[in-house]
Amino acid sequence: MGVEARLREVEQRLAVANRLDVQERWVDVVSPAVRVRVLESGTGDPVLFINGISAPGIGMAPLAGRLPGHRLLLVDLPGHGLSPPYLWHGAPLREQAVNIIAGVLDGLGIDQVTLVGNALGGMFSLWFALDRPTRVARVVLVGMPGGAIAGARADLPMGMFTAPVLGRVAMGMARLPMPRSVGRMGLRPTVRADTARSLSDDIVDLHLLSLRVPGQAASYRSLLRRLLVGRTPRPELLLTDAELASFTVPLLFVWGEDDRVLAPSAGKPTVDKIPTARFVTTPGGLFAWYDDPDRCASLVAGGL
Repeated sequence: MGVEARLREVEQRLAVANRLDVQERWVDVVSPAVRVRVLESGTGDPVLFINGISAPGIGMAPLAGRLPGHRLLLVDLPGHGLSPPYLWHGAPLREQAVNIIAGVLDGLGIDQVTLVGNALGGMFSLWFALDRPTRVARVVLVGMPGGAIAGARADLPMGMFTAPVLGRVAMGMARLPMPRSVGRMGLRPTVRADTARSLSDDIVDLHLLSLRVPGQAASYRSLLRRLLVGRTPRPELLLTDAELASFTVPLLFVWGEDDRVLAPSAGKPTVDKIPTARFVTTPGGLFAWYDDPDRCASLVAGGL
């Protein structure tokens, strides 16, 4: 069985396990010219989930499945999951991200949406809320929002991917089959150690398979090179004080108490500069919905 077929099987099991009756949707974005895959479940006001770098949309199923009463939309960003490969070259990354989100909403016939973003998806959500505020009802940030807030530092494997020679070697290795023990180790920076040991095989396989889909490792590396210098986020990603003060959309930050990328105590001073923001913490790491899904979902629901 091919990697894509295996990934679809894992997705379906995760959807069922989390009480999601997902339907696959495809959206053609005009600029940049990309095709984006969205998994849709439920009815009600639309909520678009934007996951972290390299993670397929279905990875947020344990969170989405605990938020009934909404039209739940889990997006595979370009070059992620089963969306076609995409090299993040050319226009500024912020411009690409905002246009992709707007294009997805247009393709789904949505005028205004609630965004739930994690890590990279959180940064994209903040950019979109600043640049297209009339299209955003509210934003919930789960975990630190990428490089938008000062102090974040990527883990060592991410830094390796950005290196000129070593990055190509790492890209080739990412396409190889890996045992689940390696997958669990790879998730250690994002969840508590006990969670990494107890995660279902499907969750681990999801993250292992995502970079083995043809073309996705190169997509991942191209995006990392737009995000990082070594392990440090590029300065142009950082929101300025003027931008922080200019938010008009309600924001809720749900920050993992054990977030190893950026501790909540380090992120809160920046969040306090946003007049429309609330800040709460939840048990767990960057992917807190794996550590304590019920508590995380309860807090997110409060922001919806």
